[in-house]
Amino acid sequence: MTPGPPEKRPRRAHVKSRSGCHNCKKRKVKCGEERPSCRNCSRRGESCDLPDQPVVTETPAARPPESCTGQTIDSGHNEPAQSVLSPSVGGFNASGSAGSHGLTLLDMELLHHYSISTHRTISSDPIVREWFLVNVPQLGFSHPYVLYSVLALSASHLAHFRPKSRRYYYAEATSRHTLATSLATPLLSNISTANLIPMYAFSTLTMFISFANLNEEYDLFFDANNVIPTWLTLFRGIRTVLESNDRAVLSSSISFLFHDRQDTNTNWESRKPNHDALKEFQDHIASEDEYIRNHLSDAFDNLRSAFYAFYGEDLSIESKVRSIFTWLYRIPDEYIDLLRRKNQKALCILAFFCVLLHRLEYNWWLKGWGTHLIDRIYTALDEVHRFLIRWPIQEIGWVP
Repeated sequence: MTPGPPEKRPRRAHVKSRSGCHNCKKRKVKCGEERPSCRNCSRRGESCDLPDQPVVTETPAARPPESCTGQTIDSGHNEPAQSVLSPSVGGFNASGSAGSHGLTLLDMELLHHYSISTHRTISSDPIVREWFLVNVPQLGFSHPYVLYSVLALSASHLAHFRPKSRRYYYAEATSRHTLATSLATPLLSNISTANLIPMYAFSTLTMFISFANLNEEYDLFFDANNVIPTWLTLFRGIRTVLESNDRAVLSSSISFLFHDRQDTNTNWESRKPNHDALKEFQDHIASEDEYIRNHLSDAFDNLRSAFYAFYGEDLSIESKVRSIFTWLYRIPDEYIDLLRRKNQKALCILAFFCVLLHRLEYNWWLKGWGTHLIDRIYTALDEVHRFLIRWPIQEIGWVP
């Protein structure tokens, strides 16, 4: 029996896109339509002519997260919901991974969660809370890097309270903040009165995101070759924004956010607790050469002022949080350089700072930093300097 011709397999049904870029059409290859430049053009270094606003399509959503329907997070509700069809606008695909400036239903859920829960955890000051609730998302509508930072912080918040979905939410937070950073970074060298406030919002949100995304398993948020965490250097970005244009932000429409901080700065130098452990370590700094001693003394003297909110007067929660931010803002670049070089006494100063982080661990975005960081510092110290941080270790309750 003569075999007949082989049976042709039917082609799988698909939807042909006619909105790809000109370069991909010319080469007759599939355009991924990522914005602002598709992947093919980015790989070949060519200019992509895709329009800024993408065509609205429908794609099936990958496994979406649990629904956020309440003002508080139910940590016991951990399983992601079943897949649904969601409109995917732009280069974020249905699962929410970044590819352009579009939004998904997951983004809408993250924005909703931010509005009912996350913004309330940023500050205990009702005026600051109101600004983060109302003004910051509004800035995001005209400055996408602000909006994606809001979404990233919201995803980090959900990751913290939903352990079974933690990796999912961390991935979503990372993709959105990566996109936000790619949009905002070029502006850091050209801060003007037009982008000053949105850049301040982006820098502040970035700081909270870097605190919030502590991942003990992978140590993602530590500088690969150093002990120091990335948020320590990220504060340089906030300082750049605040000091740009002759500190124009202090007389801008958000100057009200800094009134209490100006009072803190006025009394900063005069407020230092008389604590034996702090005074004892101050004496050890004197053994360094003059250049190093000056920068170590500057950093530690400011740290003693930060300790006042915890070991001096019984100040408010907001004052305590503000004190650690003030120290991060005021430490000199030379001290950061000493940390990168693993100067032993510079690391000891950072170990003392861990005490303040540990005292503020009721803030979800600081959870775990005190013990995690002092563990890294202890590993980098020699035996002599490990002895010098015995008081921070005892205060934290960490066991080497």
